[in-house]
Amino acid sequence: MVGAMKTKFDKYWGECNLLMAIAAILDPRCKMTVIEYCFPKMYSKEEAREKIKKVKDALYELYDEYVADMYSDTSTQSEQIIDNTDRRSGVKVASGWSEFIQHVKSAQTSKPQQSELSNYLEEGCHICEDMSTPFDALEWWRTSALKYRILSKMARDILAIPVSTVASEATFSAGGRVIDAYRASLNADTVQTLICGGDWCRSLHGVKRKNKSEKKPLEIMLPIP
Repeated sequence: MVGAMKTKFDKYWGECNLLMAIAAILDPRCKMTVIEYCFPKMYSKEEAREKIKKVKDALYELYDEYVADMYSDTSTQSEQIIDNTDRRSGVKVASGWSEFIQHVKSAQTSKPQQSELSNYLEEGCHICEDMSTPFDALEWWRTSALKYRILSKMARDILAIPVSTVASEATFSAGGRVIDAYRASLNADTVQTLICGGDWCRSLHGVKRKNKSEKKPLEIMLPIP
């Protein structure tokens, strides 16, 4: 039993969950400080250093994807605006507005020397003055969207992912489950159909579910004569 519990514990906590780590960093109250504080408590010194680097590399790699996507969209939109402007004017010569849009396009497609992510991480953590009021990280990013145009979109996509939880006794239970690793890909309708079908079959054949509250009958061992 202890061996099975240890295996499950290592499965959930032995590996670093990159998504959870990045979500914690995108909480302005935590940033990289929470990773640098917690990982040495969870892993050995060398392992903590490697995992911190792994999280930081994944964070910047993900941010670079958002940057590339943002600038490609900006370039496409600028070209569409120029085409529509020239089409409405009916002339092939570049107008003053199209020249301005072209200037904006070249300015926006040139990446800044320091990224929004670097600026965000270099700033101090956000400290809540009123600890009794719940902090809304998504609201903080909404109000900071002008300052962090790209990073706020990335934070919104990650922090909006719902987190699933499970009770500790269910996590380390050795009993059978309705949804196990082999049926985890079933959709909700299929799962509901299977559970209802099982209940109907038990009812049809008079089979009752085991009730944990029911006490087992007392067994008396009699000596064999």
